[in-house]
This record gives sequence, C-alpha cells and structure tokens, in this order.
Amino acid sequence: MVMLNQGGNYIKTADAKDGEIITFKDEGAWQESKYTYDDGNPKNDFVIKVMYNNEEKSIRLNKKNRTTVSEAYGDDTSKWIGKTAEITKKIIEVGGVDRDCIRLKIDGVNQTANQDGQVDQTEEIPF
Repeated sequence: MVMLNQGGNYIKTADAKDGEIITFKDEGAWQESKYTYDDGNPKNDFVIKVMYNNEEKSIRLNKKNRTTVSEAYGDDTSKWIGKTAEITKKIIEVGGVDRDCIRLKIDGVNQTANQDGQVDQTEEIPF
C-alpha cells in the first residue's frame, strides 16, 4: 500500500539554496496530490528521486520544471537518470500570494519565456 501525503524526504524550498545541484536518480512517477481541482478531483504531482547534498531526496516537478528538464534531456524520463540540474529560487505569485518556489536551471535551456514569449507561471508548486 502506498501512503500519500505523509510528509516525506522532499527538497523544501526553505532549505534549498541558489546554485545547488541535483542529480536525477530514477525516472519519477505521477502521484496523487493533496491538492484538488475546483470540482474536487485530485491533482497529480510528478515526483522524482534526486541526489541533493549527498542525500537521496524527492522533488515535485511542476509544469515549468518538467518542461525545462525535458527540453534539455528529452521526454523519456528514464534518460534523465544521472543528469543534473541547478536549483534557483524565485518568488512567484501563486493564487494571488507571492511564494518562494524552486526553478530548475539547465545550461542552454531558456527558462524565462514560453513559446509565445510570455513568462509561464502556471502550475507552480510552492514547496
């Protein structure tokens, strides 16, 4: 049985520092979130294991971070294993409230604008 929303060994935004490096350790999986849509259905989070400060941790990748990593390493997450990303912290407005969020940075990937040239702030997960 899988127990969800029991805390866990996740990278927390408050603990993360700009410039820290994570290394992907598995291909990740979709997990039911504690958050729900307006109709009551649960949202799903993409959670992946990483090495962070010499410890194995998990991190939830929001849409922006998934896009950043897939632009660098492809859509097949099994090919992310052993690859790295740099943590950057950003203040993002989520639900009308400014929150610290983790953004992943990978050299050579534009992380400031979407295809239309607009900053994409959808699906931010403030952890």
